[in-house]
Amino acid sequence: MQPGQTPDDASWTSAGLKQAEAIRQWQDWAANTIAPIDVAVYDMDAFAARWSSHGVGQLRLLHLHAPAQRVVHCGTDGSSGRAAPTIQLVYARKGALKTKMAGKRFTVEPGQFVLLDNTRFYQMEMDEAHECLDLMMPISWIEKYLPDPGALLARPIAASSGWGAPLGSLLEIMLSGLDTSPLPRSLIAEQVGALLTLATGFHEPAPSKHKGQLARAILRRIESDFADPELTPERVAQDVGISKRYLQSLLAGSGTNFIAELNAARLDHAADRLADPRAASLQIAEIAYQAGFLDPGYFTRLFRKRFGVGPKEWRIAETARRGQSGNSSPL
Repeated sequence: MQPGQTPDDASWTSAGLKQAEAIRQWQDWAANTIAPIDVAVYDMDAFAARWSSHGVGQLRLLHLHAPAQRVVHCGTDGSSGRAAPTIQLVYARKGALKTKMAGKRFTVEPGQFVLLDNTRFYQMEMDEAHECLDLMMPISWIEKYLPDPGALLARPIAASSGWGAPLGSLLEIMLSGLDTSPLPRSLIAEQVGALLTLATGFHEPAPSKHKGQLARAILRRIESDFADPELTPERVAQDVGISKRYLQSLLAGSGTNFIAELNAARLDHAADRLADPRAASLQIAEIAYQAGFLDPGYFTRLFRKRFGVGPKEWRIAETARRGQSGNSSPL
């Protein structure tokens, strides 16, 4: 180990390995370290690659020299036991990175960086040998600097101009200066976080007004579309223009959560329908379905928990109450 290095530092090269073994090691390392991805090398006969890895506080800085290839990550399916969930800052030094993510197609040119979520689908194609940095940041860490990192994904940002320039310079210096830095690496990571905040243009919205408006918009959406069985926090977050994590944070700040609000809206509607004489001919399962519940058994359990009786008993009690009310006459 060289002076200034840590046990977290490592490196690898395909030099000296047989092509088939080198490619296998490269693919396995990428899938287990960066993201659970599939790597397709375009020219297997001319394969040459190398990487170095450096621990920087809670972050990991990867320096990649890679051949022409395509990497595809299909999200969380099959990712158990592989790469940990992170936000990746991918910085292109040489060669363009043609990327598809979140329904967008864009190219990260040399001198630009982009944020990717390694739990979501993305695809990158590199038509030639390329060099890049991949800074892997735990989601819990990055949220200290970017409370809603999901809103900043898939946006190439110049690392050579504006507030991106200081971050680009720091990334370049980290390549060769970590071992001789006068600061502990954990403090360097803090500098990365602060510069990333500047480079992405993030600013904390007015805490009460903006967040309150977003929370109300989410609740209104639940109240209007509760009967849609495909209504999910992911879908509502996308429609509102925020990440699922930020949506959950907003509702938690209001003392609730998405599922609780959705189930409450559906149960209240079902209770009203069960008490409505015009729906007397409908089966309870049909009323549950109209309220957005696909599983009648699940509906019954939630109904009993909320109202203290099952939907059948509720309907009988409401029918009896209406009958008593109809038979009474004013004095």
